[in-house]
Amino acid sequence: MVASAVVASAVPRADVARFKTIDAFAQALSTVEANYVDSTDERKLLYDAARGMLHNLDPHSTFLPPSRYQHLRQDTEGEFGGLGVTLAPGEVDDARPSVPPYPTIDDIVRGSPADVAGLQPDDSVVAIDGEVTAEVGHEKRDAGTWENRLRGASGTRVTLSIQRTGWREPRPFTLVRAQVKQPTVHHEVIDKRIGYLAITRFSEATGPDVLAALTKLRQQGALDVLVLDLRNDPGGLVDQSIAVADQFLDSGTIVTIRGRHGSVETQVAHKGGVAVTVPVIALVDQGTASAAEILAAALRDHGRAKLVGAPTYGKGTVQTFYDLDDGSGLKLTTARYYTPNGNLLESKGLIPDVPVEMFAPEEIVAGDRNGSGASTGNDATIKPSTEDPQLATAVQLARQALQKR
Repeated sequence: MVASAVVASAVPRADVARFKTIDAFAQALSTVEANYVDSTDERKLLYDAARGMLHNLDPHSTFLPPSRYQHLRQDTEGEFGGLGVTLAPGEVDDARPSVPPYPTIDDIVRGSPADVAGLQPDDSVVAIDGEVTAEVGHEKRDAGTWENRLRGASGTRVTLSIQRTGWREPRPFTLVRAQVKQPTVHHEVIDKRIGYLAITRFSEATGPDVLAALTKLRQQGALDVLVLDLRNDPGGLVDQSIAVADQFLDSGTIVTIRGRHGSVETQVAHKGGVAVTVPVIALVDQGTASAAEILAAALRDHGRAKLVGAPTYGKGTVQTFYDLDDGSGLKLTTARYYTPNGNLLESKGLIPDVPVEMFAPEEIVAGDRNGSGASTGNDATIKPSTEDPQLATAVQLARQALQKR
């Protein structure tokens, strides 16, 4: 009795309060499980509680159950088992209201199982493994959910029912999933001596792919000036953004990262970048975020780029992935980014040097299968830039920069 009393008195008051709070949560969970009007799933209740805890911290922190966490990590790595297609939401056709709004194929990765099988952009996905994707008047699930259904272990099969314009009935396609590398870098010769490079997001292969693209543009005689398209780039891996910035900077700070308890990490440029003397016109918009903003800010702060377009999103915080034992995970904000000039990006973003009205990015390239604004091969060409006022302005500025060289 005496010993237990001594132990109890040795527990700090803060820990006692913490234990009481944890006990209260356990009581709440037990009460819901025992008395809620419908039966409950304890795992779902706990996941919902974790999700609420992270959600209330800031807009970017989140808890992810195993399947969603796995897909997020695959997207970050830029390679996953699947078919190599991106689906777009179905739309109700007012002229044919009896036709369900099936999701459609928006993008196909070249050389992927979908590409080899002959699937095409705008094909409608009527069913996946026998499950119909839409009913008259509405989708059964969103396009992202159906797209996740197409992913899986390499070597496994999935059957799609495809409807194409000109076909009287849907046709079945049985495909074998394979590892698919999602391209994030696309380049094109946009004008004499002027190159175009688009980065759609920053995955593990982005840095090397940018280096390869810049080398190819130089071989084509199109790297005297570069139009760098960062529109609708949501970010991704910051180390890859830093690696890309390093190709354009010979020295100086790229980004400063300030974390908890005053910790500071400064990333600096190194000599030897392949494009350190190339004038850059960078296209940005409200979809330019996080790692893409870091790159744009670094180039502008060092006088290496002029920004054209619309104000950027303003995401200037670091999210770190934490794996949990059951396969779920946390994406937790752990630090903030500051530009070389010391400016905070979060909630502020970047104001372009040359503001230009927005446009629809998918209109950049005729025949482009990835909607990126440039081709990965030779089957796409840039549309007349008058159809894209932001690109038209960037090309005009690139030509002016070319005259000064």
